[in-house]
Amino acid sequence: MDILETIKERDGFSQSEEKVKSYIINNPRNIETFTITKLANEAKTSTSAVLRFCQSMGFNGYKDFRFEVIDTLHRSKQNDDPDSLMDRYLNENISVLNQMRQLKQEQTSNLLKALMNDEVNYLLGTYYSSFPAKELYYGLNDLGKTSLYSHDYINSSHITRSMKDNSTFVFFSISGNKKEFTQFLPDLTSDMPSNSFLITTNPNAELKKIFPNTIILPGASFSNKSVTDAQSIPITFVEMILNLIHDNL
Repeated sequence: MDILETIKERDGFSQSEEKVKSYIINNPRNIETFTITKLANEAKTSTSAVLRFCQSMGFNGYKDFRFEVIDTLHRSKQNDDPDSLMDRYLNENISVLNQMRQLKQEQTSNLLKALMNDEVNYLLGTYYSSFPAKELYYGLNDLGKTSLYSHDYINSSHITRSMKDNSTFVFFSISGNKKEFTQFLPDLTSDMPSNSFLITTNPNAELKKIFPNTIILPGASFSNKSVTDAQSIPITFVEMILNLIHDNL
């Protein structure tokens, strides 16, 4: 019996450890790239709960547990047909992109107007979500729209101090978790410009309660299957936004 099957059958976990178990069962491939902190955040629990879970499974720590999960995943891949896997990935990607047509036009129009105003645009995305934020930053500046970009919370806590009430703030986050955001950007959390937009694929994003505007992109299940948070979806959205801005200049 491999480690994933053992996890499914094991009982007796605490409430916080059950959150870790549930997340791993539903998203086993994410463990390949997740740190213990990332897993704790996504499972909505603590790093100590993740560590206790790993120890309950007979491992010294998260590192040993992660290697065992990776070994199980790689052994299961050996019997997969590479062509079949590629077709499945591409078909899922195409299906998600087609769903982009269902985005609410009003939300997209509001984002366009906000990015095209004469104030500085502030763009933030951490970890993998920094990719679409960075592309939007380069694209806007190439189009003559002055923008600032940050890929971490420490830097963001400095550059957002110059933000005005009529500035535009765009935050990319696949999960939409609020723990680190509220920890590092408490002032922005309590006093956010009206032109602030959360762009996520999670319909249940915690940050929805904080942001005046939220754009939920399709592909939540697709993102959970990807080891890179499926940033192809937000990046495609950014490319669409940049082209629409270009056409309206």
